[in-house]
Formats: sequence, structure tokens, C-alpha cells
Amino acid sequence: MTRAARSIAYVLPGRDLVPGDGYTRRLLGLARALAAHAEVTVVFHRVRAPFVGEPFEVRALEPGPAAQSAPEVVPSRRSVGRFVEEHGARFGVVLEGSWASPGRLTAWCAQRGIPAIPVIDRLPSAGWLAPLDAGPAWLGLAASGRYLRRAPVVIAGSEALRQAMVGRWRVDQGRIAVIGPGVDRARLFPADQAAARRTLGLSPEHRILVAGGALDRRHDLTPLIEAVLRAGDPALRLHVLGAGERRAGLERVAAADPAVRFHGRVPDGLVATWIAAADLCVAVEDPTGPLYEDGVETTFAVRECQAAGRPVAVGSVGGAGRPFLRHGVTGFLVEHDLVDWIRFLQRDCPSRNVLRDMGQAAAALPVEGLDRTAAAYLEAIERAVRAGAAPGAAPAVR
Repeated sequence: MTRAARSIAYVLPGRDLVPGDGYTRRLLGLARALAAHAEVTVVFHRVRAPFVGEPFEVRALEPGPAAQSAPEVVPSRRSVGRFVEEHGARFGVVLEGSWASPGRLTAWCAQRGIPAIPVIDRLPSAGWLAPLDAGPAWLGLAASGRYLRRAPVVIAGSEALRQAMVGRWRVDQGRIAVIGPGVDRARLFPADQAAARRTLGLSPEHRILVAGGALDRRHDLTPLIEAVLRAGDPALRLHVLGAGERRAGLERVAAADPAVRFHGRVPDGLVATWIAAADLCVAVEDPTGPLYEDGVETTFAVRECQAAGRPVAVGSVGGAGRPFLRHGVTGFLVEHDLVDWIRFLQRDCPSRNVLRDMGQAAAALPVEGLDRTAAAYLEAIERAVRAGAAPGAAPAVR
């Protein structure tokens, strides 16, 4: 790596650091991998509590505690600009995470001669996340198009996002590097189920489902919870990890039935233990969510569960298939409604021994590790640094 790029700032204006949030966990895993090659600082909008014990630094754009329930925020543009003005020059390169004004931070950095790269792993809108055909939500993003077209390198989280940028923002596809999310294979690998259940105090006899992530309107677990309550299996247990505005409503649906338990956000170090304790992980797709290569982001990261040796049942909203999941081999696609979940739990879900074999098949799937992901990021950073140093480099859009 060139000397100029040995200090990396990954700035996430639209995210609070909320422990236990899956997106945050994966981002911090990437920072950990990058820190093996450079000095890394991750800058969130706000940070809920002191963050220590990692090989990278964590900072906040704005003072005060992070929000309790929603890690996605709309930041003050003034705070973003102030960070660039006061601290940008100390970094060799700045990575600009997805937020409501993609490309703006990169343009501000370029005005000061600081190499920067927009990282687009989701599509912004007035409501922060939106489907591709969000209509008027895209009208406010014209300025982002100008910024992104002038960036020497843009990172897209999937091929679908790359095509969206080309089609909607007219970004030169030759400037877009597609780098999908990696899995922390050092922390997520097949582990002993019995030991995990002893750690968590769970019965070795139960048929355990684990669901997790954002408990919001985009990931509605209501059909699954109702199905568990009606399945008629006294050994069936659903453990729900995560938080969000829908948690209270979901708890009312569960009505304190012991078949369903809510645990809130769990520490990142326990996520792998919960996955290991499961017979089957459950994910509900967000039909309006970010576009990854597989076309879906779920409440529980499917590839993380598969890398940890557990099959995944995806609650699919009209999905015909998912490249990352072979139905009946490494997981299941279930139409996300009450009748289909009841049918799956009563008739189609196989025995625990078969699920264990499916978990072994899932663990054998090729999954991009964070070391490879970090290497791809470093290559994109080198491209941006070289472009910034080239004679006649284009000035930033004001």
C-alpha cells in the first residue's frame, strides 16, 4: 500500500454505532480486516457507549448518545462538512458509507485534495431506504449523480447496485468496483451445538429456531411467530434476537407463550453462539431493501448462518429463488404468510438430524471471507489514490 493510503477513515454519516446491529457488526468486521494493513478509523454519526478493544479507532460525528432503536439516521450535513474540514487531512483516504446524500462527502474531500471513495451498499431515499422504483424519492438525488460521476472510483455492494448507479446516476461503469459483503470466517464457523446450548442455558431436546436483526416493518416476523404458536409442537422454540419499533407489537402477538422468547440485541461475541445453538436459522426478506448480489437483505445475514454451519429458512415475499440458497439442500424458501409457515413447521421442516446434515452442506458453500473483501477494498483505494495524484485530475463538483 502506498504511504498516502496507510490511514483510512470509513465515515458513516447515516449510521449510529448500535451494538448488536447486524449491519454494524459486518462493517466493523471489515474495519478489523483492513486494520491488518493500515491505520483505520470508523466514524459513526453517534456512538452509544465507549468502544474499545479493537485494532481500529471509533469516533462520532456528533456528540450525545446514539438512538436506542434505529441505527439508521439522517445526519446534519454541517457535522459531516465540519469533520472533513477539521479532520479529513489526517487521513490518506476516506471511504464514504451510504447515507442520504451519497457522493457529497467525497466531493468535499476532493475539494481539499483528499482521496475519497463513495461506498454504495444500499439505495438512499427520503425515508433512508427505498426500492429502486421509489419514484419521487429519486428526484432529490440529482446532486448525488453529479458527485458520483466525478468520483474516480465508486464501490458498489453488488452487481445490481452497480447497474442501478449506471442507470439512475449515469456513473461510468468502468469506475465502479463491485465488492460484496464478506463473512468473518474467524468468528463464524461450525461449532458444537450442545456446548452452545449449555452456554446459553437452552434445552438439548428442543427444536430451536433462531431469528434476528431489525424488528421493523420491513422485516415483519408476525406470520412466523403466529405459526410457531399454532404448530402444535411442544418441543418447538423460537428465539428472537434484535430490536426495533416492532418489538413491542411482536411481543403482544407472542402473548408471553414460552414457545417464543425475545432477547433484544445480543453482544457481537454471542451471535455465533446463538447460531450454533440453532437447528434452523430464520430470515425474513425485506422486499424494499438493499440490493445485494442475491437480490435480498434479510433480518439475519443468510451467509453468516451458512458459514456457521446452519441451514436457513428464508421468508420470501413472492421470491422465485435465491442463488445463495438451494431449497431443501442448504435451506428453505417459505412464502412469508401464516398458512405457509404453519405448513412448513408441521409438514415440510425435516428432522433435527437432517437439518444437521443440511448445515454441513451450507458450511461447505464458498463464502467470501473478510480478508478477500479487505484486499478488494485496498485495491480500490490504490486506484483512487493514483487517480488523485494524476496530472490534470478533475476538481470536485461544488
